[in-house]
Amino acid sequence: MGWRKQTAPDPREEVQALVQRFEARLDSAHEGIAFHVVFHARIRSAAVPLADVDGAARAVRIALRHEAADYLRHQSATDLHSVQDLLAREMARSRTLVAPEIRYDAHVDVMLLPGDQVAVEALLAAQRGQSMATAIRRQELEDLAEEFSDPAGVMARWVTNDAADWAKRSGEAKTLAELFAAYRPPGRHGVEYALVEAIREFLASFPEPAQKQMVYGLLSAGMQRAERPVHAARVEEIAEAAKWAQAPGGGA
Repeated sequence: MGWRKQTAPDPREEVQALVQRFEARLDSAHEGIAFHVVFHARIRSAAVPLADVDGAARAVRIALRHEAADYLRHQSATDLHSVQDLLAREMARSRTLVAPEIRYDAHVDVMLLPGDQVAVEALLAAQRGQSMATAIRRQELEDLAEEFSDPAGVMARWVTNDAADWAKRSGEAKTLAELFAAYRPPGRHGVEYALVEAIREFLASFPEPAQKQMVYGLLSAGMQRAERPVHAARVEEIAEAAKWAQAPGGGA
């Protein structure tokens, strides 16, 4: 029988066999919800003594788990496909351990175990419910503020709740309505609204009806020069209605 020389094991292949597939449960951005990650590491080069193969493989697994954990703890578990793509891109970059000297990268599969999937669905349901409740509450507040921006609205509410002395509080109603009318949530109105407010304040600065009629006339003339006859006609209608409203007896 002939003698055959035995080939020594390749440390790189030995390490590769030990990191071919391993798993980890890593926290997401939501407390109590974690990702289940399956790693498939690929050893590109390894200067490892054969006696230290187990330690080298352990070092690769620990390094990959730590890096994935640092990344995933900032990711939402509600968009699993995006997380999969982003983490796969991160893990595919080549890395090098210094001691022992190993160059490697990894392919990863990110998933949710059944319990975490149930928790994500419950979280999404809660978020949807909160969003709807917030939207309804905001609309209620806006409607209430609009109602109270008119003295008549304030008086109507007082009539309903306190019929005994509401007539004595007309001055209070006007003051309260002015406060509501003046409030504008930051960022909710643009430049055009600011311009309308400036025009309103400009018109209110003329106490005499004749002065207000002059402002209406100037505004209508400007719209005519800008070739906006429809808008000019609307201003003239408003001016005419204001003239009759200001006449003694309301024009009757």
